Amino acid sequence: MIIDKLIFQKHLEKGETVLFAAHKHWVEFLPPFIRILFFGFLLPWGFYLLGFRSSLFVTIVVVWTVLAAVRLLYDLIDWYSDVWLFTNMSIIIVEWHGLFSNTSQRIGYEDTEGVAFIIRGFWGTILRYGDITLRVISGSHVLLKNVRSPKKVELALIKHQGSYLNSREMADAGGLKQMLSQMVAHHLRHKK
Repeated sequence: MIIDKLIFQKHLEKGETVLFAAHKHWVEFLPPFIRILFFGFLLPWGFYLLGFRSSLFVTIVVVWTVLAAVRLLYDLIDWYSDVWLFTNMSIIIVEWHGLFSNTSQRIGYEDTEGVAFIIRGFWGTILRYGDITLRVISGSHVLLKNVRSPKKVELALIKHQGSYLNSREMADAGGLKQMLSQMVAHHLRHKK
């Protein structure tokens, strides 16, 4: 949660805090991880262990491994940065498209119509991941694929939406009460 606050701080307004973050499941990161592990680390160092130990080959392997580590870090950030943030003010949908490109969409709790999720297949059921869809009053849908614990995300949305709407109603009732008392006071002053 602290990491979420640090990484996604630029998407937050003043006084806004992250209450819950819905990330993609780690299974989404598994294919690039395996590919980089095999081609970036195991294969080159396997050739080294088989006897390819010339200084040029070792230099190439070290450079190749460093590039593979950078690519692994890039894929890790890409996986982690596609997220839905539930804050005390709204839902922020962040999508990372590269080092210098990301998008952020803000949807107010009052604009959400509902949420649904679907878990597909054996692995989705066993590892508890699935697709979650947020329905917006405007009729559009926002989809996050392969989210971990979609039921937990759904419950978090309902909880934070209810809390936000309740506090908003209390603030509106307080404002209405204050406005009515000012109107009565004004009416009584003019009546005298």
